[in-house]
Amino acid sequence: MRLTSLTLNRYRNLEPQTLKPGPLQNILAGSNAQGKTNLLEAIYVCCVGRSHQTVRDRELIRWGEETASVSLDCARRDGIHRIEVGLTLSGRKTIRINGSPIHRIGDLMGHINAVIFTPAELSLVRDGPSCRRRFLNMSLSQIRPDYFLWLQRYHQALSQRNALLRAPEGGVLATLPVWDAQLARAGARLTADRRDFCARLAVHASEIHAELAGGESFTVSYSAAAEADDTERLEAALLALLINNRENDVRRGITTAGPHRDDIVLRIDGADARVYGSQGQKRTCALSMKLAEREIMREETGEEPLLLLDDVFSELDGERRRMLLGFIGGTQTFITCVSAEQEGLPRQEDALVCDVIAGRIRPRGRYRAEPGERETGSDDIFTDEPEPSDAPRQT
Repeated sequence: MRLTSLTLNRYRNLEPQTLKPGPLQNILAGSNAQGKTNLLEAIYVCCVGRSHQTVRDRELIRWGEETASVSLDCARRDGIHRIEVGLTLSGRKTIRINGSPIHRIGDLMGHINAVIFTPAELSLVRDGPSCRRRFLNMSLSQIRPDYFLWLQRYHQALSQRNALLRAPEGGVLATLPVWDAQLARAGARLTADRRDFCARLAVHASEIHAELAGGESFTVSYSAAAEADDTERLEAALLALLINNRENDVRRGITTAGPHRDDIVLRIDGADARVYGSQGQKRTCALSMKLAEREIMREETGEEPLLLLDDVFSELDGERRRMLLGFIGGTQTFITCVSAEQEGLPRQEDALVCDVIAGRIRPRGRYRAEPGERETGSDDIFTDEPEPSDAPRQT
C-alpha cells in the first residue's frame, strides 16, 4: 500500500495543507516542536482511529479551534481507500471510509496498516506487561479485524465482572457464572491469536535482531494464564481458572487472571531483557519487534504497511542505519529527524526530503542515489489549501 495524499486541517500545530508524499522514503527534517511527530500521528489516527500519544482526542485539535480533521488517500491492490477523521472539542469523533460514515471503530481496522516506532517504544522492553499487551492489541487489530471485536467483547465482560466483584450486595454474585462464560469465550480467541502472532514474531525478531546486534540472540515468547492446543480447550481452561480464582477475586474486587494479565517474555542471550538489558540493547530489541511486526503485516495482508519512524536514526550508529534501511527497502517510510545531513541519514533513491518549520511542511526536493544529483520540489507535491469536504456524520 502507498499513501498518496494527506490533508490536514487545524490538526495540532500543523498548518492547513495537503502532502503528496514520495513512493518510498520521506524524510521530515526540523527542530523540536515544529510538527514532525504530529504528522506521523495524523497518519496513524487514520489507521486505527486514535492517537498513539494520548487518549484525549481534544488534544489533537489546534489550540483555540473547536474542530480539526485529517484525511488521507491510500492506494492498495483493490483500489484507493480514503479515510476521513473529524474531531471536536466535545469529544464527538466522526470517521468516513470512501465517503461513507462508519458507526463502529472496528470497521476502520484493516483498511490502512501502519507500523509506528517512536522513542517511547522503548517501553515495550523497559516497562510493565500492559505496554506489551497494548502492542499485541494494536498490531492484531490492524491485521485481523475480528480480533478487535473479540477484544471489545472481552473488556465489556471484564468490566461487568469486576463491577459485580466490587458490589456490596452479595446476591449479585450469583450472576458471575454468566460473565465467566463470556470472559472465557472471548479470552480464548484473544489468547489463540496472540500466541500465534508471538510465535511468528519470535522468528522474524530473532533474525532481525541477530543482524542489528551482531549475532546476539533474542527470544520472544507469550506467557499466558491458560495453555491449551486449540480454542475450545483454551476456553475450558480459562473458565476453570476463573472458577478456581473466584473466592480470591471476590476478596480483592478484581479479576486476577486472564488475557488482561498475560505478558510477552523477552530474553537477550537467555537473560531477561527488561532486567538485564542495557539501554542500547533494549532499544535494539524494541526496534527488532517493530520490524518483525511489519513482516507479519505484510504476510497477513499481502501489502506493505506504512512505516512511521520518529527520531529513530539519531540513536543508531552509521552501520545500523544502513542495515535498518536495508530492512525497510520497498516500504513507504516516513522518517523524522533534526537534520538528515548532520545525522548522516542514508537516503534511498528518489527520497523526498521536507523541512518542517512552525507547522509548515515544505519540500526541499527529491534526491537521487548519485552523489550531487538533485531535483527541486515541484508545485504538485504540496498544496497549501486543504481539500474541501463536508463534515462527516457522527460515528
